[in-house]
Amino acid sequence: MIFARPQGKILIAVGKEKSARNDVCEALRCKDSIEKVFFASGIESEVFFIKENDFKDAPRLKKRILEIKPFCVFNLFEGYGEDSQKEVTFVKLLESVNIPFTGNPSFTLSVCLDKMKAKSILRKNNLPVARGILVKNVKNIKLKGLTFPLFVKPRSEDASVGIYKDSLVYGREQLAAAIKKRLKHLPRGVIIEEFLPGKEYSVAFLGNDPYKVLGVSEIDYSRHEGFLPFLTYNAKWETKTREYKVVTPDYEPKINKTLKKDIINLSAKAARALGCRGYFRVDLREKHGNFFIMDINPNPDINEDSGYMRLAYGSGRTYAIMIERIVHLSDYH
Repeated sequence: MIFARPQGKILIAVGKEKSARNDVCEALRCKDSIEKVFFASGIESEVFFIKENDFKDAPRLKKRILEIKPFCVFNLFEGYGEDSQKEVTFVKLLESVNIPFTGNPSFTLSVCLDKMKAKSILRKNNLPVARGILVKNVKNIKLKGLTFPLFVKPRSEDASVGIYKDSLVYGREQLAAAIKKRLKHLPRGVIIEEFLPGKEYSVAFLGNDPYKVLGVSEIDYSRHEGFLPFLTYNAKWETKTREYKVVTPDYEPKINKTLKKDIINLSAKAARALGCRGYFRVDLREKHGNFFIMDINPNPDINEDSGYMRLAYGSGRTYAIMIERIVHLSDYH
């Protein structure tokens, strides 16, 4: 048996909504894999679907959870396609009743869903981020010394939502068009930042500080002539597209030991500054030999074939061992 038998049922919380978006559907697929792990280990579990209407009566939602008396909540809930902030609301609810849950606390989830706030915290901790500004109106954009090419991305989304081929712009006309297009669906605004043209690195971590490093992956865009020099939503989620099939990370890159150590140390500092716990991934990009924190992804996709899990396998861990460890780490607050 993999698990030390828990004193109660594990509740697998996952969102349920009418959406065909692949990133939304992946959480449901992950739920199935985790159920299989628990079943094989003889662990009692129950799937807890969270619908959008549930948040209209928060006391009732809280009561439903308390009545189950879970040992812990395995939190796969990531909000909804049109309301990612509900991810934070749900974890605050769990924190209010002191139920252990997997993954990151509400503060970390909230900050990482506000990329401008995350930038500010990282900068205050003397950690390098790309220079950027927040824009909520397409009129009178003041670039404040930013130089083209520039990159346009949502302020408050994850999973590369809102990242498309027109995110990279080379002039003001392109910039205005890209911003106008996104502001129709992104009321919290978009971020314009200087583009980082070099290699991209992702560092997978497990644990509560001090963190364990599972591995480092690399994407060298210079090896993919004819493709965009960044990952779009399609490249991450649309399995039938050429970019999904071709522009893939190297999960065992040949990186100089000193360089790798620098990447890991910088990533750990960034995670610490944002209060990351449980399991998470830090993404960086390189420009002229310098590294910049690009994104921090708390509670990343942990499907069996996900990038995070591929790095975990490289560290010698099985899927069942990873799920066991994530459950064990839930009892931290």
